[in-house]
Amino acid sequence: MRIEFTNRRHSVAAARIAFEAHVDDRPVWCSVSMDALNTRFGNEGTSSSSLLSAFDANRPTIERAARHALSKNGGQSLELEPGDFS
Repeated sequence: MRIEFTNRRHSVAAARIAFEAHVDDRPVWCSVSMDALNTRFGNEGTSSSSLLSAFDANRPTIERAARHALSKNGGQSLELEPGDFS
């Protein structure tokens, strides 16, 4: 399974950040919850810009967790929660 991440990402109702991956050339949307950004990455705000900043600063770690989850779930859309980061 080939997984590549694009630069597309956006805040969704200030509760999570959605970001796009291509799994075998098929677009798949993933997201990381505000709870994960707060507890795992030290984000303290609830604004879209705060969430996007936390996402951008930790993107490699978030993409690594998403790649692992995508490999396990057959390339389906997913939302990362705090427990998805070890």
